[in-house]
Amino acid sequence: MSKELDTIRNLKNYCDRHGLVFSYLDEIVNEPKVVPMIRGIGFEYTLQEALLQTLSSDKRYEIIKEKGNPQLGSTDSDLIIKNRINNKKLRVECKLAKNDSFSSSSRVVKFPHCQIKVMRSRTMGDEVIERVAKNGKYSVEQLSKHKDSYPYEKFDLLVTNIRNAFYRTTPEGEFLFSPTASEEVFLKDFFNVNTIEEVDDKLKNTHFFIPSRNLAPRFNGEPCRKKNCEDINCEFIPNYPIFPLDGSGDWHSLDNLLNYLNRVLN
Repeated sequence: MSKELDTIRNLKNYCDRHGLVFSYLDEIVNEPKVVPMIRGIGFEYTLQEALLQTLSSDKRYEIIKEKGNPQLGSTDSDLIIKNRINNKKLRVECKLAKNDSFSSSSRVVKFPHCQIKVMRSRTMGDEVIERVAKNGKYSVEQLSKHKDSYPYEKFDLLVTNIRNAFYRTTPEGEFLFSPTASEEVFLKDFFNVNTIEEVDDKLKNTHFFIPSRNLAPRFNGEPCRKKNCEDINCEFIPNYPIFPLDGSGDWHSLDNLLNYLNRVLN
């Protein structure tokens, strides 16, 4: 109870500090424009807790959560996984699935899938492009073609949660988890459960990771999706990489992370 009272007190202080009316806070955070931002940032904290649990059996690893408002072109990370013994680190980027992006099949992708939103939150302008090009390996031309994309080396691991692929704005204006009847059937089969409540629990607590390089055309053999980029060795991650829901691809459940870390951080 003390923790809850502290949280309420902190929320009241937050509202006072920013000139907000505390009694409207629940309505503010449920605005359709606000919910995606809260869920995006909130996923970093959700994943922090999930990583702490996943790696709790191995005291070599620690999770570092960096806070701040990084500038374009910087090397910030959402989370860092560090081996305490040798100080090796992995930079982790946390990105949710694109809302309402589930498809059982499409013209290009012939298997069940959704998309992961990996684009930059702020597009690089000409001045930033010039600065980044001067200090890095990519030319102004390359950066100009990928103003809102990450180069694969910006981080080491991408971790996602696909529940957002079944989020939609309801007729009442609420942004909610709301799979269709056919999607519910698919998800029950995918997770091998019997109820939508079990599906929702699985979605909330099942996270997936992939090495960032596996998303770049240079390393996965897929063409760059930018219309003006014809580089077969493009090193930029697509804004919306495909997450296959048929068991294929290079994505892995977070349950397999410890084995991966034991290979790359030792």
